[in-house]
Amino acid sequence: MSASVKATTTGINFFPEHNGKEGDLMDRMIQRQGIVPPWIEKQQEVVREVAAFRARLRGDWARHAARMIAASGGDVTAQAARADGFAAAEASFNPRRRKDEAAAAAQGAAPVEASAEHVGPIFRDPAWEAAERSYLTLSVDTLNSLTRSYNLMAPELAKKPYYSLERELKACYADVAPLLPDMIRDRGLRPARSLLAEGQGAARPPSMFAQLGGEGHARVYDDKAPRYGFKEMWRDIWGAKKA
Repeated sequence: MSASVKATTTGINFFPEHNGKEGDLMDRMIQRQGIVPPWIEKQQEVVREVAAFRARLRGDWARHAARMIAASGGDVTAQAARADGFAAAEASFNPRRRKDEAAAAAQGAAPVEASAEHVGPIFRDPAWEAAERSYLTLSVDTLNSLTRSYNLMAPELAKKPYYSLERELKACYADVAPLLPDMIRDRGLRPARSLLAEGQGAARPPSMFAQLGGEGHARVYDDKAPRYGFKEMWRDIWGAKKA
């Protein structure tokens, strides 16, 4: 039961890691016993939570980075060119890892040496990291707690390594960097939404005046007609009785 989980956020496809031995072991146990062991259900929970965390992390960083690069000025072409430069620097300094390399790094093996060519500065925002640090730390601690519970019940071959916030951030930056140029181009090609278009297109909550039944039905009356007062009311009452 070597399943892959896919989560999509702002066009980012993510596949959590798994190893072949673990999948083969689960397949054999299910075929032999005809039931799903509790540790497999726990493993599915871990995979699901990891996928959700990574998808949200990549989505949040991609939106923030695209806005920051766009806010630095220039037209869409210049903004996308800057994003291309950041992506090239990221690929040189922090290349995306293959699944086998990621698994080795998670288990403490020596990382693969990055290319010596450093074409320019990589894009980071320390203020964003500081603002998100508390949430990210808590999320990784939660993932490690789930992993610890899973490892206590899983066979030795199926146990999972624990997660590191720094590794997760580096993987996020490496995955998002090549997507930023297209994100910025797409943002630049969107038609500007005017206030008039927004008012016509999106349904707005009714105003207090509309809830009272007055919006759109206002009338202007000519005040030259004679007023209807007590004299006219008395005349109408006695006129009706005589009739």
